Amino acid sequence: MHDIVGPNLSVMVSVADGAATLAANRGERSAEALRILGDTGRQAMSELRRVLGVLREERDDVRMHSPQPGIGDLDPLLTRVRAAGVAVTYRTVGDLGSLGSGVQLTVYRIVQEALTNTLKHAGPGSTAEVTVAAEAGKVRIGVADTGTPPGTPVRTRPEGRTGSGDAGHGLVGIRQRAAMYGGAVNIGPRGTGHGWLVDVVLDVPSAPAPSASGDHLP
Repeated sequence: MHDIVGPNLSVMVSVADGAATLAANRGERSAEALRILGDTGRQAMSELRRVLGVLREERDDVRMHSPQPGIGDLDPLLTRVRAAGVAVTYRTVGDLGSLGSGVQLTVYRIVQEALTNTLKHAGPGSTAEVTVAAEAGKVRIGVADTGTPPGTPVRTRPEGRTGSGDAGHGLVGIRQRAAMYGGAVNIGPRGTGHGWLVDVVLDVPSAPAPSASGDHLP
């Protein structure tokens, strides 16, 4: 539920916040209504976390029967993130379609969580680069963003991305998913001094060797 509803709420809140700022700059009367919409979305996200905190204690025997997303579903995900104001570049290397469904789901969720954090902390106007590569028994997922655009108010405290409190729930999820495949996780500020990096390497022996034709740029 968090994986499906949470990111969509984040997109809605980001769009509402961006529209409210634009409306306020233009002196439009809709600015207050848009701010209320954004605040309502944030409240809904808080309620969702509280409800899931209760449900997690009872989910041990629950099995999900609906189709789960995979590599092919990344394009629609990135389209939604772009619509929220983040310019996303996407590149793949290798025959990712041949990966098992479990690995594909893990890749999708890691990218989803990373971009959700970009929306929360960098916001509209930022840029993100997503790379997914299969090579020599490994699958590498990289999501790097440019951080809050110059001149834009900081949306949340910088420590919010370190994994503390509610803001870090997604990053904890990334580590947990990677651990299922003996993954190595590197999450933190980029070396450029601006933006954030999520770099995950999964140990997947069945992953195929890379193919030059696998490159895909929007």
